[in-house]
Amino acid sequence: MKEENNSSFLKSLLKYFLIAVPVILVSVVSFLIGKKSLSLPPTQSSEKVLSVEARPTKEIGKEISLEVGNPEEGKIKYVVDSAEILKQIVVKGQDVSAVPGRAFLVLNLKITNERKNGIQINTRDFIRLSSLGEEWAAPEIHNDPVEVQAISTKITKIGFPINDSDRQFKLKIGKIDGEKEEIDLNF
Repeated sequence: MKEENNSSFLKSLLKYFLIAVPVILVSVVSFLIGKKSLSLPPTQSSEKVLSVEARPTKEIGKEISLEVGNPEEGKIKYVVDSAEILKQIVVKGQDVSAVPGRAFLVLNLKITNERKNGIQINTRDFIRLSSLGEEWAAPEIHNDPVEVQAISTKITKIGFPINDSDRQFKLKIGKIDGEKEEIDLNF
């Protein structure tokens, strides 16, 4: 009788084992496939890929030294790192799209303060833009005043609204009341 009970117990255990193993196996495989698909970036439509590729960017790498405030405290380095033409930007945490026929020329800046104290600087005061020999314009999109802590570099951006068709620009970089350097910027 004990042998019969052991035999039926082993049969029922084997039955549950044969059912449980495939269920566990399918669960593990499903979990791994699901995890892998979550880690892959979502596929993008061809329109989005084209808009990313169509974003013109130019390296500039122009640096000027500025005396701001007390000249004995040291100078500030103002670097125009690169420029890009965008149809959409973020202003105060909100997406802003250019109206039809317009775009934004965005300049990426690095402001380095080697002084022993922090400083606030209006980045828009040191750069002007001209398109096709037109008047010189100040940046309309900015984060001024930009606070640069002591012995640090602050990365920021400034921007100009432009015509979609504009691809040739001139930049003037320098103090308002001082000498300025002109840079040709062609996309």
